[in-house]
Amino acid sequence: MTGQKDIDQVPPAEIYLEAMRAFHVGGTLFGVSVELSDEYRERGRSYLLLVDFNGRQARFDILLQLENQMLSHISTSPQDHVLLEVGGLTHFLRGTARTTARAPEPFFHKLFLPAGGPLFTYGEDGSVCRFEGGTWKPIRPLVSAFLRNMHGPSASQLHVAGDHGTLLHLVGDSWRQVPLDFNRSIQAIHVAGDGTVSIGCEDGFCFEYRDSELKQVDAPDSDFMSIRDFKGARYWGDNDFGLFVQQDRKLKKFRALGFAYAMEPSDELLVITGWKEVFVFDGSGWSGFEFGYDGHLYIQAIDMTRRYI
Repeated sequence: MTGQKDIDQVPPAEIYLEAMRAFHVGGTLFGVSVELSDEYRERGRSYLLLVDFNGRQARFDILLQLENQMLSHISTSPQDHVLLEVGGLTHFLRGTARTTARAPEPFFHKLFLPAGGPLFTYGEDGSVCRFEGGTWKPIRPLVSAFLRNMHGPSASQLHVAGDHGTLLHLVGDSWRQVPLDFNRSIQAIHVAGDGTVSIGCEDGFCFEYRDSELKQVDAPDSDFMSIRDFKGARYWGDNDFGLFVQQDRKLKKFRALGFAYAMEPSDELLVITGWKEVFVFDGSGWSGFEFGYDGHLYIQAIDMTRRYI
């Protein structure tokens, strides 16, 4: 998507809308990224929004609008946001101030910020950069695989995973490869404080790795996209049913959200991004909001007592 063609020239009925990522940033506020595109992804527009949602009503303010594809974003407070635009340009927003930095080649498509920092970006050819001193600094690659997911509760426990069964652990400034002995693409990982790495792949291939031992997690035949811990439970999101909860090493259906592309927990809430929807779970009750486009972007609350049950 180049941004050279105007998305406003596309009839609203032909617009493809996708909510990309959502973060709870305190109280009733959420940082959310949304993308509009045409069928062939030749025209597009991306938004970073600050959503105010009290469980019954939702409204938003536009913090940043790009006539391009937004690949990834992170919100850490109502004032602090980082966005990665196609082409490697990173936007840093703090209140009304905005700065940018461009990552080097090759293609980077995701951002990750462990607790306490620093910020990382990753993508093709085993490439990872760390943001230091106002610039992106490459970490020497160990493999050539496309990297799809990164997680770690701290920088010392940072892992990144991707194609061909690739799982890497960052030790200082170098990567150590974790031998998994399978060749599947890893879509999702989660690293717990005790060092357990949960691994989600396509076709229901899910695992736990700890103390040099790989154990299979019993899961349905689905593609798993996200894994996160929240209030003492481990949740897995797929591209078909929605949300599963792990019991021992078995995944049990938890909530039929249809699609759980990404999950981001705060102390109070687990925020789950679907297609056009953002679902909010507080440990017992559910709420949510969804986006639409009729020539203008709009938002509305979801009645979770009637839908996604």
